[in-house]
Amino acid sequence: MLKRSWLSIKRKLGRTIILSLVFFMMANLVLAAFIVKSAVSAQMSYAKSTLGGTVTIQADMDAIRETQQAEMQEGGDPREMFKTMNRPSVDVKTANEIASSYTDYLKDYSYSLTTSANSNGLETVETKSAGDSGRGNMGGMTPPGMDFPGNTSSSDTALDADLTISAVNAYAYLDGVQTETITLKDGTYFDEDSTDSVLVSYEFAELNSLQVGDTIKLKNAYTEKSVTLTILGIYDTSADRANANTLYMNTATAAQFLSSDDYNEGNYDVDDVSFYMQNSDRADEFVEKINSEFSELAENHLKVAVDTSEYDSLAGSIESVGSFANLILIIVIIATVIIITLIVTINVKDRRYEIGVLMSLGASKKNIIGQIATELLIIGTLGFALASVTGTLFADTLGRAILNNQVASSAQQSEQNFGHPGATVPDQPNNQRTKGNSRADAPDFSADNLPNMKSVMTANRAQAVELDINAEPLDYLLLFVTGYLVILLALLLPATSIMRYQPKEILAGKE
Repeated sequence: MLKRSWLSIKRKLGRTIILSLVFFMMANLVLAAFIVKSAVSAQMSYAKSTLGGTVTIQADMDAIRETQQAEMQEGGDPREMFKTMNRPSVDVKTANEIASSYTDYLKDYSYSLTTSANSNGLETVETKSAGDSGRGNMGGMTPPGMDFPGNTSSSDTALDADLTISAVNAYAYLDGVQTETITLKDGTYFDEDSTDSVLVSYEFAELNSLQVGDTIKLKNAYTEKSVTLTILGIYDTSADRANANTLYMNTATAAQFLSSDDYNEGNYDVDDVSFYMQNSDRADEFVEKINSEFSELAENHLKVAVDTSEYDSLAGSIESVGSFANLILIIVIIATVIIITLIVTINVKDRRYEIGVLMSLGASKKNIIGQIATELLIIGTLGFALASVTGTLFADTLGRAILNNQVASSAQQSEQNFGHPGATVPDQPNNQRTKGNSRADAPDFSADNLPNMKSVMTANRAQAVELDINAEPLDYLLLFVTGYLVILLALLLPATSIMRYQPKEILAGKE
């Protein structure tokens, strides 16, 4: 049987070449599909770890409105109610406790604080921009005395303060850093450990002849207490209507400029509490644990919300590549089975007399089917082996073409939707800071090495949409297994025909 198979392959070179080309093309597409699917799976895991989503704690406006409606139905004065309303906020101890309790879910967390201070003899910059009435702009931050989430102090009155303090627990989470409007001209960034340190604007530093390492004394606008701070860095900003009298520091330092009531013995309220997930799949589980362990949040009209839009946006492009690879795999297998079936069926009909002679000489029908199967397996193995050499290149070309097309389509859709309700801004930064790094071993984010942190964040995300197209041993194994299954499926119909053949009828028909 093996000898007859080999002689048939050599004798019918045209048929052999056609079958080899069919198997070669099929194997390239199948291997490319498997490689792309493996790359997509790896990339999805990477995306989940780098763009794990954000969980925020924010005011539950629906619950607040229900409470207001209930109070009005009981005879409450709506005017007085809205006049004195303060939105709920999270205290810093609760935020830190949540973060420390669920470290296996989180890669980082952040919160902010806004207050004011007096310059205590330092000169301040007079800021005025087009359309400004001459009043110093607060740089987009809400000063004390105005209603903002977390402001529940009874001492909210007009303060005699000439400096704005904007604080987050780490430099990377400043709005200006993430929107690419703040850069460091000198010095370095601050983090949770940079207590009593401050970033000052270039104009403020020049006006007061200040350099990195100098100390300045500011006064608490509420208590008149003097606070000494060390200049850690000097920043520059390109934001419209930016206030050069804005100082940036961590929240622990900024808390020294709160009123005694707001400071609350160190348990002050913070705004914009956000937790950055290690994996977006665990966001809902994390929310359930917070709601279970910290039920007081709901009692205080606060809710825990999940935002995985950044991961979802990226995952959509990657998943489309995987879906297309699945579609290619299915179409190729079906098409190959049909083509091989037709070729073998025609070949069997052409070889009816040969089959009749073999059967009359004592060859069994199974032996004849085995001969044809052996021919296909030899030719198929040759085609699969050749495809193993070219499949990776083909997969790389195919995968990147699909991904680039999907990314371009998503970008065009985002551009069309930009400014419309529900639209999302593309290319939001992905913070890569690792919680717990000390300033000594942290990455060098100084002015010389990092003119803008968002460039690193954006670069990390750009890297995240790249597919690592490399064939693994499992991909080659799947190629051969799939190829041999295709051959077996393609043999079903011809084998059925052979089983119906009778040697006497074949030979009589030939004569």
